[in-house]
Amino acid sequence: MADHPNIARVLCDRSGPDRAFDYQIPDQFAGRVSIGSIVRVDLHGRRIGGWVRELDPDDALPAKELLPLQHVSGIGPDDAVCELAEWGAHRWAGRRSQFFRAASPPRVVSAIGAASYSGLKPEPRSPATTKLLDGGGGVLRLPPTSDVLPAVWSCVEHGPVLVIVPGVDDAAILNSRIGRAGVTTALLPQDWSRAAAGVDVSVGTRTAAFARLPKLGSILIVDEFDERLQSESSPTWHAREVLAERARRAGIPLLLVSAVPTPEGLQGREVAAPPHVRESAGWPGVVVADLSEDDGPGIGRLSSAVIEELRDSSRRVLCVINRTGTSRLLACKSCRELAICEQCESLVSQPDEGDLFCAKCGSHRPLLCSHCNGMSFSNLRPGTRRLVKELASAAGRAALLVEGDVQPDWSSESTEILVGTEALLHRVTHADTVVFLDIDSEMFAPRFRAGEHVLGLLARASRVVGRKSDGGRLILQTSHPDHELLAALAQVDIGAATEAERVHREELSLPPYGAMAVVEGGSAGEFISSLPDTVRTGGSGDRWQVRGQNAEILADALALGQRPVKGRLRVAVNPAR
Repeated sequence: MADHPNIARVLCDRSGPDRAFDYQIPDQFAGRVSIGSIVRVDLHGRRIGGWVRELDPDDALPAKELLPLQHVSGIGPDDAVCELAEWGAHRWAGRRSQFFRAASPPRVVSAIGAASYSGLKPEPRSPATTKLLDGGGGVLRLPPTSDVLPAVWSCVEHGPVLVIVPGVDDAAILNSRIGRAGVTTALLPQDWSRAAAGVDVSVGTRTAAFARLPKLGSILIVDEFDERLQSESSPTWHAREVLAERARRAGIPLLLVSAVPTPEGLQGREVAAPPHVRESAGWPGVVVADLSEDDGPGIGRLSSAVIEELRDSSRRVLCVINRTGTSRLLACKSCRELAICEQCESLVSQPDEGDLFCAKCGSHRPLLCSHCNGMSFSNLRPGTRRLVKELASAAGRAALLVEGDVQPDWSSESTEILVGTEALLHRVTHADTVVFLDIDSEMFAPRFRAGEHVLGLLARASRVVGRKSDGGRLILQTSHPDHELLAALAQVDIGAATEAERVHREELSLPPYGAMAVVEGGSAGEFISSLPDTVRTGGSGDRWQVRGQNAEILADALALGQRPVKGRLRVAVNPAR
């Protein structure tokens, strides 16, 4: 028996089959190779990286018949994190190497130092959080303007804690605040080796869900509703689900802090929330403006509530609408036909004051009706470029369009009207009012998370304007003021709003009460035809939907699908959009 392992099974970081290969461990690397070690190997004439997944596997060839490892680069994820990464790859129909990359340090780590635990238990702590942690975890529903630090201190009382936040800036700020209390911290991914050694609090964004940590007492996710916790690209993995599995395996509590908990976050978890009066005090004033009551001449798409707000020169107003350009829907004034593309018959838009453009096939054409050759159009769905002019006219003061990266920093507190997409809520740090000019387009969007997305937008906007007692205000323009979600929001009844969204999902067997995947690409049809009958499929051409009774059934079915060697294929499990 050798004093050290002779064979390493290496998962290769490369395109092609998601496979591991066996390599001989040379004597010079003895003692440096362990599960998760990052190595360099030769494969088919190329030198590539990879991760050690197994040592001396029973079914390996003799070591003398194998190629040797070429280099041991450094330390990578430990065995527990490797298994979690493999679970994630199966759950979201991805490659294992994609998840192993997320679990690896950004730079080479040759050694991990000693643990650094302060033993401090800062105050004030959150009694509601402590109660949830003692009960095995749950959801803490806090107003968006509340401070999350007391919840962090309650977690620290239970031992080392991993804190996940949506944004890089959020992580840096929270890490700094925690560090000032004297507890030891690690900001991931840059402090990867420090976190791997052991600290009181490790803070990071989505990928920190796979951080290597020697021990954990609890896991805390801040702003569980935020879309940034889910990967936009395939595989569309979500940090909440990864951390729920990690907490289950480790036998530790998972705490979700959320102003507007999602149905996935609520499922099977206890919820703690302040009394209604106290909770609503942490939100801005919410005005649901009925557009059907304000359709007289000269008003058009703006309600009287919005016009009054715009004309108050003492207030800084952000106007949000997720439609760029001049127009997204045009109709000929002569024949009333919608403007469509002559090439592919899709609806065309007008990005600026010039030609019409088809987003599907990329063709351009002059502003001319293809049905009657008319040159005058009605703008049925204006974009931000057109709306900024209408808003300025209604307000009697300047309105500025914020788009792209060419604009200056809008974080100052000058009184003005700013117009843009929801990205505006991330670029501006303070305003008095946020107006959602067409909340219906978000609420009735053709995606199953539409209601969840609306609630998340309002939570983000609430942080920009602040509490009602400080003058903060949200105005939601709608033609459906009696919609159950808007009716609950008008009363700032967050519990009723989140319950309405949860019931809607359950009635339609949508996640988390079912599982779905969107399969796209030229090879989508071929892949769909190879799936077992445990799932339901629907679609045509290069876009299909797959539905499963639950996440496990869907994952197993997708794993059995035959991926074509050639051709584009994208599998998005429970996509955000």
